[in-house]
Amino acid sequence: MTKKIDIKKIIFSILALTILIVFSKMMLRGSGISHPSVRDITLVCLFFIILSSSQKAYWLIGSIIVTIYALYTPIGLTFGTPTYQYLASLIATDALETAEFFTQIPLKNYLSILVIIGGFILFKKITNSKKIQFYKNKSLIICLIIIALIDQVPFRIFNEGYQSINSLQKELETLSPYTQKSSWGVSTLKNDEKHYDDYILIVGESVRRDYMGVYGYPINNTPFLSHTNGTIVDGLTAPGTNTISSLRLMLTLPNITEWAPNYGLNFIDLAESAGFKTYWLSNQGFIGEYDTPVSFIAARSSLKKFMKIGAYNSSNSSDFELLDIFKKELNTTVSKNQKRLFVIHLYGSHPDACARIEDFENKYLTKDDKYTNISCYVASIEKTDQLISKIYDALKSQENKNNRTFSILYFADHGLSHNLVDNKLKMSLSNSSTKILNIPLIKISSDDKDRNYIKSKKSGLFFTEGLANWLGINNAELKENYSLFSSLKDDEKYDPIEQYKGLSQDHDDAIDIREK
Repeated sequence: MTKKIDIKKIIFSILALTILIVFSKMMLRGSGISHPSVRDITLVCLFFIILSSSQKAYWLIGSIIVTIYALYTPIGLTFGTPTYQYLASLIATDALETAEFFTQIPLKNYLSILVIIGGFILFKKITNSKKIQFYKNKSLIICLIIIALIDQVPFRIFNEGYQSINSLQKELETLSPYTQKSSWGVSTLKNDEKHYDDYILIVGESVRRDYMGVYGYPINNTPFLSHTNGTIVDGLTAPGTNTISSLRLMLTLPNITEWAPNYGLNFIDLAESAGFKTYWLSNQGFIGEYDTPVSFIAARSSLKKFMKIGAYNSSNSSDFELLDIFKKELNTTVSKNQKRLFVIHLYGSHPDACARIEDFENKYLTKDDKYTNISCYVASIEKTDQLISKIYDALKSQENKNNRTFSILYFADHGLSHNLVDNKLKMSLSNSSTKILNIPLIKISSDDKDRNYIKSKKSGLFFTEGLANWLGINNAELKENYSLFSSLKDDEKYDPIEQYKGLSQDHDDAIDIREK
């Protein structure tokens, strides 16, 4: 037998819920929350629905809470949340000053008392008279709980997933206009500069320079970089605190005023516009052709090879595996006049550092387990040093064979900070300090005869400008002759340290683990 639908009860149920939502929102606004969230309102509604399951509890407990909120609401709507400062000043004033205080409150704010108390009473009267028992409606209660806990465990993953997808969608909307053509226009090669045939840009991962022997770390974990001829720059600062936020500014010509990337002016398109053949060899994740800013830039290359089709952590492949891929492409026959740009994106010292060196000996193990992760981090940098050495050897062999000159440029996207977890020090992006912005910059060319150590502040915002100069490219969008390797420091107003003043200013110095 079909159950008859009580239309009147449904209408009064909707009316009761509307009244509940209105006076709940007014209570929150009256407490000083000018824009209560859906979650906040839902929690208050859920509280009164549960409270309504008991007549005594609703009228006793509910009345006390509602009265306190109602009495404060005119003040809260005018002055905001209760603070020590103005409550103390109110208590300290005389009767006249107190009266003046209340005259500052608009009359309409006093009317909100009626909305709250009236709504509280009316909600209960309607639900009682029409025998509406929201607290017995399991579907309603479950929905309210899910809404209330949307940013809490166990529903946080859905909310964060939604927020991430929403942010990514906005990023993709920004990228979409540039998927067809470059915004660089015509580029030319400089005739008055020393040029090379092959350029290799090695993008390190999670390396801060004070943990490198070449920059003075007491353990020489960079035997190749510490002794080979080249130029070492002490002063490059990353414009972001993670891979995406940093590289999207370093590998495009950004709006330096707004700190915004310009994907139509990325450095791969710049090289292509000047006639370079470009290669992107990566041990990072690709995910999708235009799914991240970095993979978008990579996708502009003549040839791209990703060792991970999924996310960056979809597999634990070794950076050493990039070497054979690089050698194969390096030894592919091209015309003598064809310039090439190879981008080699490493997994480097990405957390967890110990997982990065499963195929590499850690010569720096400590007696104290507290420093195990630090020792792995130090060893992971040595592994990168060894890889750079092998890349250099492959290029030297190519030069001897085909007389192709070369230049290597190594830098990192960002560094890591120390984080104490269960009495063990970890290198991570948690508890970040400004040290994570201090990254290495080293250039090694086939004709280098000596070593140069340059201490000069360089902002990652101008990195593409510097890459253009390194590659010997002219373009109307670029400054003339901006060099990453000069002693001239960049304007301090573009110093990322200034942009990230909110980061911890604690010392967070590199830890010498020799006696640990």
